[in-house]
Amino acid sequence: MKKIFTAIFCVLCFSNTFAQQKDFSVAEYNLVSVFSKMTRFASEEDNVKNNEIFTEMLDSILRIPESFNYAFNDLNMGKVTAPDGAFRIFTWFIVHTNGTYETRGFLQRYYKATNTVEVYFLEDKANSMKDPSMANCTPQYWYGATYYDIRMDKYDGIETYYLLGWRPNDIYTQKKVIETFRFDKKDKPTFGYQTVESKGKGFKKRIIFEYSSKQSMMLRYEKKKKMYVLDHIAAAEPRYEGIYEYYGPDFSIDGYKFRQGKLHYVADIDYHSPRQKFSDYVPEKIKQKRKKEVESGL
Repeated sequence: MKKIFTAIFCVLCFSNTFAQQKDFSVAEYNLVSVFSKMTRFASEEDNVKNNEIFTEMLDSILRIPESFNYAFNDLNMGKVTAPDGAFRIFTWFIVHTNGTYETRGFLQRYYKATNTVEVYFLEDKANSMKDPSMANCTPQYWYGATYYDIRMDKYDGIETYYLLGWRPNDIYTQKKVIETFRFDKKDKPTFGYQTVESKGKGFKKRIIFEYSSKQSMMLRYEKKKKMYVLDHIAAAEPRYEGIYEYYGPDFSIDGYKFRQGKLHYVADIDYHSPRQKFSDYVPEKIKQKRKKEVESGL
């Protein structure tokens, strides 16, 4: 307990010493020092203690408006900033000795006009949700995931943000998620809007992919194709249908594409665009040169 109070006291003292141009490098160093102690090799007691210290420290720092423009590049955790610069989200997880994981996070919203911030603690309640794909979520009731990408789609005046996240589930399975986010009519942060198509099951508020902890799954936004691309996840054999520790990529690629304010599913896309003929490998300049030669009778 003494260590917790000492750490918090140091952060508070540090925050009060800033001049008009604030340098957060010392605060980041302190955060990294505590965060690096949370490992699968540490005891349950130490992980819980250091997680509480880290949470209090980060909370204190994020409440300083100038911190919004500091990248915290040395802090190896989930950090995504909205494309319009309205907010950013920090996410991380700790592992427990029983093989389960606990996800935590903060949403930091910045108001440029007043140079103020609002900070929301994200409380993981995924295990208590009856149907996570259709749950209405708030910072206090959150489907926890470590986010690594964020996009924004604006349609008919409504801005919807799409988050890609990873959720370590247990020793048998892991999950990836496409999460939806908006600020509601009361201007409060909310997760879960029915704008993502689920293959053969209509539209969901978030799409969750569960698969073996021994496998890996690609899920990312491809700028050239202007769409999300992802591994198609399936059971290794028909007898393992519904037993997700036997699920993994089946070597086909699916996609999601923005259209009219929603994210539409595209099955079995030609992601690698394999070339079929020898002429496909010939550079365009050589093709044009050869065409001119033919036309001139050479």
